[in-house]
Amino acid sequence: ASSNYSLTQFTGANVSVTARPITVTANAASKIYGNGAPTYTYTVTGDGLANGDTLSGVSLGSSGDAVTANVGQYAITSSNAVFGAGSASNYAITYGTLSNGLTVTARPITVAASGQSMIYGNALPTLTYTVGGDGLVNGDTLSGVLATTASASSNVGSYGITQGTLAASS
Repeated sequence: ASSNYSLTQFTGANVSVTARPITVTANAASKIYGNGAPTYTYTVTGDGLANGDTLSGVSLGSSGDAVTANVGQYAITSSNAVFGAGSASNYAITYGTLSNGLTVTARPITVAASGQSMIYGNALPTLTYTVGGDGLVNGDTLSGVLATTASASSNVGSYGITQGTLAASS
């Protein structure tokens, strides 16, 4: 750019554009035992998406998705990003696994003892109950029996029915 030089030769080169590194990882989620898979979300980290590119979907799932998955923690895996705008070839995608990302919590149930009556001197009727709240699922049952202090020799009066040994699984 000065009169002190005379450009006699120029050798060109290339600009090499490489794939943008991103990581797609599920966000933590939870569900209640007996329910289906929750709605999963994900986060894109690394250098992030560029030029208005978007992901329209990522496959996310867990072994805890089954309605029979027991209470506990499960990994969530991610795979198969689908680009809504942009091209997958512009990205070096790493799919993250979120260990213990899905929490399956205990199903809330209620148990109500059914009121009973008996005639003085007769045998105690079978103590029964109803299950409410979110209810039992997957063929699960309660174990044990309700209890009362009433018996065939109890005087006329009212006697409470208690939980006794009635219990639900974890």
